[in-house]
Amino acid sequence: MQEAGTNEATERQEATDATVCPLCAVGCHLAPADEDDAMRGRARGVAGPANPNGRLCAKGINAFESVGDEDRLTEPLVREDGELVPTDWASALDRAAAGLRDTADAHGPDSLAFLGAPHCSNEENYLLQKLARTMGSNTVDNRARLCHDNAAAALAERFGYPASTLGVDELAESDLVLVVGANPAVQQPVAFNAFVRGGDADVVHVDPRANETTRAADVHLAPRPGTDALFFHAVAAELLDAGSHDESFVAERTTGFEAYRESLADVDAVQAAAATDVPVDDVRDLAERIAAADGVAIIAGTGVEADDGATARALCDLLCLTGSVGRRGAGFALFRGLNNEQGATDVGCRPDELPGHADLDDPAARARIADVWDVEVSEEPGLNEKEALAAFGESIRGALVVGENPAISKRDADWTAERLDALDSLVVLDVYETETTAHADVVLPAAVGVEKSGTVTNLDRRVQALTAVADPPGDARPDFETLCDLGTRLVGDGFDYDDPREVFDELRAVSPVHADVTVGERWGDDYRDRFATPDGRAAFEPAETDAEVDDEGLALVVGSRAGGFGAADTTADDLLHLNPADADALGLVESDAVVVRGDGDSIETSLTVEDGVREGVAYLHADVADPLVRAGTASVEVEKRT
Repeated sequence: MQEAGTNEATERQEATDATVCPLCAVGCHLAPADEDDAMRGRARGVAGPANPNGRLCAKGINAFESVGDEDRLTEPLVREDGELVPTDWASALDRAAAGLRDTADAHGPDSLAFLGAPHCSNEENYLLQKLARTMGSNTVDNRARLCHDNAAAALAERFGYPASTLGVDELAESDLVLVVGANPAVQQPVAFNAFVRGGDADVVHVDPRANETTRAADVHLAPRPGTDALFFHAVAAELLDAGSHDESFVAERTTGFEAYRESLADVDAVQAAAATDVPVDDVRDLAERIAAADGVAIIAGTGVEADDGATARALCDLLCLTGSVGRRGAGFALFRGLNNEQGATDVGCRPDELPGHADLDDPAARARIADVWDVEVSEEPGLNEKEALAAFGESIRGALVVGENPAISKRDADWTAERLDALDSLVVLDVYETETTAHADVVLPAAVGVEKSGTVTNLDRRVQALTAVADPPGDARPDFETLCDLGTRLVGDGFDYDDPREVFDELRAVSPVHADVTVGERWGDDYRDRFATPDGRAAFEPAETDAEVDDEGLALVVGSRAGGFGAADTTADDLLHLNPADADALGLVESDAVVVRGDGDSIETSLTVEDGVREGVAYLHADVADPLVRAGTASVEVEKRT
C-alpha cells in the first residue's frame, strides 16, 4: 500500500543517516546530536512520519545513553566451574550450539524454547522463529505479545489483523478521539502532541486515574474498575435507541448485528450508571458526542486488558456500529509501548502463528514456508513464554533467549530461578548482565537499536529502516550476526545471509502481508473495501453485559513501564496513590508509611492522596507493583505501617 509522502520521508531519513528511536513503539526518527561521536552526544530529532516536526520526547533525546554505558556486555562469556568467564566468539558460539544440539538430540526438538524480544529488529525476530521451526520447535515467543494480547485478539477477530486499523497521523483528522486505559501524553508524547493535542478533535479520556492525558482532554470519565465493557455497551445502547448508528455500514460490512442488538435490549444508561458509577448524563453525553462526530478514533493501552478482552471487543463493536473503521480519521489505534512490539509478532515470533499472522494449521502458509525454507513446519502450536517457563526442567530442557529476561516474569522470583537452573542448556543474547544471564551457560553480547541495521514496525504497522549510527562496544554485535552463526551451526543451510535486506526479502516471500510493502510504508490493507476476515466482514457478537466487580478491598490499577534501555520514566514514582475518601476511611494521611497487601505478597511504600484517583482504586507504578502483579493480584488491602 503506497501512501502519500512516504517516499519523501524515507529519502529524508536515509539522506541524514537517521535511524528509529529504540525506546518506544511510536517510531520517531533521530540521529546523534554530535555526529562525530554518538557516545558523547544526545539524540536530535529528524522529521519523519511519526514526528513530522522533528521533535523528540525526553526519553528520545537520551536514546544514545546506552551506547557508552560502562555496564554493557562487551565480550562473550561461558560458564566454567560455576562462573561466567570471557572467551572468543568462535568458542562461545560452538559451546552454545553444542548445548542446544545435545539437548535436542537427547530430548527431542520440542524440548527447546526460543524467547525473543520486541526491541530486536524484524529480521532478528524472523531469524529466531525460523531457527526454532527449522529445528522442529514451535515454542517461540516474545514477551510483549502478552502486553496487549486481549486487544490484539479482538482486533484480529473483528477486522483480520492483531494491529491498529489506522495510521497514527490520521488521528489529526478525527472529530472525536476516545483514549481508553492509556496515558499517551506520557507514554507516546510526540505522537499525542503532534496528532491529538494539536488537532481539532474532542478528546474523551476513560481511565480510573486522572493523569497528564486528562489535562488535554475535554472530558474525563472513570468507570468503576471491572465495568468498562458495560459502560461502552450502555453508550452503544443509547446510540441504537436514538437511531444514531450507521445502518448502511452495518448492513454492508458486518454480520451478527441483530443478535448484538438483542443482547443490548436490557442495557440502558440508568442501569450502567448504577454499576459503573458514571453519571447517567455522562453516559448520554458520550453517546451524543459519538453520534455527532464524523470520524471516531480510539486510542487504547494496557488498561483494556484486565477483563479478558471484553472492553476491547466492546470498543470494536462501537466502531462498527458507527461506521468508524475503514476510513481516514476513524478506527482503533493500539498504542503499544515497546519498540517493534508489533513487528516481533508480525514476523512469526509467537507459538501459534507463522510470519504474516498465518495460522500454523493453514496448509497454504506451511506450503509457502516449505517452498522457501525447504523444511516442513509442524502444525502443532508450541508453548507461549509463560507456559514454557513453567515447563523449564521438565518438558523444556534448553532455551535460547534473545533480549529477554524471563527471570523477572510475573512469577515468584525464587520459583523462576529454580526453573532456569533446571535447564540443561541456557544461551542468552543480551546488552547487559541480567537476572537471567546469571543462570546462563553462554552469554553473547548484543548491540542496541542505534547500533544495527534492518527494520522495525511501529505501532501503526509502518515498516521503518534502521541505520547503524553508532558502533557497539568491544566485541558486542547485532543479534542478526549471532543468529546467522548459530543457525549455520545448528541447521546448516538457510542462514548464510549477507545482510538484513536479504532476510527482509525472504520475509516478503513467506508473508503475504509483507509481500508488497516497501520500507517506509504500512503493511497490510487499510480496510477501505473489505476486512481481512474470511468473508471480508466484521462480525458483531452478543454483548457481555454482566460486569464482574470485586467488592473486597481496593482495585489495583498499575501504571505502564518505560519503553526500553535507558528509557527512564521521569513521571513515575514509588508511591501508593489513593482518593481522599479512601484514605480517610482507612485513617491514613499524606506521606504515611503503608503496607499494600495482595494475593500472597505485599509491598511497603508511602502514601500520596490525590483527587485524580477514583474512589475504590489503589494506583501504583508497574515497577513498584511488580511483586503484586507477579502474584496475580486484582485487589489489595492497605494499612498503616508500624
